[in-house]
Amino acid sequence: MPCRVFELYSEFDCELEEFTSVAHIERHYAITDWSLLPTGSLHFQIYAEEAKGNINIQHIELNPKKCNGATTRYCCEGWGLIQLYLQSPRNGRLANSHSNHNSETRANKWAETYNRMGNPADWDWTAVNSFSRRLNRQIRKLAVAKQQSRVILPCAAGYMGVGTESEET
Repeated sequence: MPCRVFELYSEFDCELEEFTSVAHIERHYAITDWSLLPTGSLHFQIYAEEAKGNINIQHIELNPKKCNGATTRYCCEGWGLIQLYLQSPRNGRLANSHSNHNSETRANKWAETYNRMGNPADWDWTAVNSFSRRLNRQIRKLAVAKQQSRVILPCAAGYMGVGTESEET
């Protein structure tokens, strides 16, 4: 699926990272075991190339007294970007990972408030929705089990001690 993947927020005092592969993500975050993410969670912005909208890299000034001396960071914004939040287990429990994106209606409602993000009409909302559905379908295909409405991927299943057959809990 042709897309670009960015960090939602950069590390303090670093440029925003655009990832080109899973290996690139693993190197950047020093991931050796996906069940134990070093940061606890990873937040990505996915730009579906067919969506045609504008990506805004926002510079953020930080208060060094509150951010261990850091003075700046960046975030990736865009009305039609798709968020992918991956969570590591916390306190012995598996946290919920998820994806989401703005609707055209929501983007239009908030466009005046967040005018730095441009015009929502620049986005091909049919392409945004289509890409998001395809992404979620791909994730569901990888599932080895299910817990209520949430699918469980192989690494999470291993952490939970769940077998490879789909099951409701």
